[in-house]
Amino acid sequence: MSILRWGPFAEIAIKKMAFVKPGENLLILADTWTDMDLANACLVAGINAGAVTQMLIIPRVAHGDVVDLSQAVQAALLNVDVVLGICETMFVETSAIRKARLKGIRVASVNPHGMEDFAIEGIVDVDYEGLVRASKIIAEMYPKTKICRVKSSLGTDITFSLLGRPVDIGDGVADQPGKSTFFPGPDIGVAPIENTINGVVVVDGCIDPPGKLVHSPLTLKIENGLITSIDGGADAASFRATLESVNHPNAFALCHFTLGLNPRAKPSNSMHETEHIFGAVTFGFGDQDPAFQGTVGEVPIHSDVVILSPSIYLDGVMLFEKNTINPELMIFE
Repeated sequence: MSILRWGPFAEIAIKKMAFVKPGENLLILADTWTDMDLANACLVAGINAGAVTQMLIIPRVAHGDVVDLSQAVQAALLNVDVVLGICETMFVETSAIRKARLKGIRVASVNPHGMEDFAIEGIVDVDYEGLVRASKIIAEMYPKTKICRVKSSLGTDITFSLLGRPVDIGDGVADQPGKSTFFPGPDIGVAPIENTINGVVVVDGCIDPPGKLVHSPLTLKIENGLITSIDGGADAASFRATLESVNHPNAFALCHFTLGLNPRAKPSNSMHETEHIFGAVTFGFGDQDPAFQGTVGEVPIHSDVVILSPSIYLDGVMLFEKNTINPELMIFE
């Protein structure tokens, strides 16, 4: 992919995702899997934005490996205002980044590997600000919802309460000190009240782990917030074995309900792209972010499953049906 194609992406990533201002110290963090045309486009965009811009290339670290950033990178973090990550390595979970965020460093990150088209189109070819505004409107509905129902033509039919639960908007914009975010977004996440979650989820999108589209649908039966059975083909057996491997009952606990809102996303073996499909639903299980204020808590594993084209009802009012938002709600005016 040429630097010319990455150019518009880099300009928006720098100015609107990383929210870089003239005079700020910007660190672009790439790894050995990063497309150097992308890296160079971001470097040029950072300089053109008036930031004091540096780029570091680190060795690629596989997902799941717990390796902190090198002393050289940690030293660089002491003197920057914002980090733009454009790499496969999940550096945002390192202790060095957590410490840097406590000092106010902002982090915007994207892993384009395997979703290059979506990485570009998901911020360049959409009304991103309009999508974020819509996210905020929907987010105001969630804490007032006594019964949320999710259905699909494949057999998903599950209900739960969102009443009073805080809502997280994954807008992908690192605009506040200490904020860390991934883009393209947006998405809207909330933890349903655990003992109200009952029904069946039929998964036809990605599952993570391993982070790929299923070969055939998985059927999860859920009672009082816990998976009680997992049926299907080889993917179902593998998913069940992965959850069982950590020997923790809450590995089977539903910990978040997330709605994708990017019209450029499509089904792919990239979990990030698939879970951001406009109107797709992701259910997470296991380890729960404390910000959700749920009761699942810390678990040795977190997993996600995606339903591609569900219907979503909030207290009987249709919000989405087969990836189309209810026009009567006037969320997109």
